[in-house]
Amino acid sequence: MGKSCIALLTDFGRRDYFVASLKGVILSINPECTIVDISHEVPEYELKAAAFVLWACYQFFPGGTIFLTVVDPGVGSERRILLARSKRYYFIAPDNGILTPVMKQESLEILELKNREHFLTDRRSSFEGRDKMAPVAAWLSLGVSPDELGQPARNPLTLEVPEPQLRNREILGQILYRDRFGNLITNLSQQLIAQFLTRHRGANLLLLAGKKKISEMAAAYSSSGSDRPFFIINSLGLLEIAVYRKPAAEVLGLEPGDPVVLKAD
Repeated sequence: MGKSCIALLTDFGRRDYFVASLKGVILSINPECTIVDISHEVPEYELKAAAFVLWACYQFFPGGTIFLTVVDPGVGSERRILLARSKRYYFIAPDNGILTPVMKQESLEILELKNREHFLTDRRSSFEGRDKMAPVAAWLSLGVSPDELGQPARNPLTLEVPEPQLRNREILGQILYRDRFGNLITNLSQQLIAQFLTRHRGANLLLLAGKKKISEMAAAYSSSGSDRPFFIINSLGLLEIAVYRKPAAEVLGLEPGDPVVLKAD
């Protein structure tokens, strides 16, 4: 199992020594390990953003990948460190809700990391991603059984991720994520919108986002004029608000957490 893949997701950025330290620990234990950077630009302490990014990409990795997610405002506290196992993947993360979307999609066996023999130090530290999570990921990549690393954990913390609410002629949703282009990804799925259109045959869709009414649905980003907001079903199958070659978030003054309403007009 020496050539296993470990995928890193953090809010560390690239300026400091944090990411390099994680990789150094992993490679010191398993020099043959493949390390993939998902992102280190998650906004600082933003658990929902980290949870979304992990959910958005994990299924595209090969079976056996170990996801190491270190967005950890509670580092050094009493919060637990979790190891979750699905049929195809492993996830190592603080017990702070980051795994919530994955838990909704996967059947997970969840352990609390307890075996101090696989830590760099058994003391609390201000960098437990380096001292505890990274070495566990490396040992796991070498074939150490999860059962040797932890004990069953109950009631992991979850984030409040609202589900869309379907009403008579509208769906109430929420913006989940802003990407680097300023596009705004909502929690309205393609499947839900298709059901909505089936119920209201012949209706036009009108999206209410903040003070803006958006009536144009585009097939591609370049299909719309450069100054006109539109919505599109993105590569994740979610409704996304965009402005061609401009940041929709700034044009509309919206951000993650803001509500949206899709109406049958």
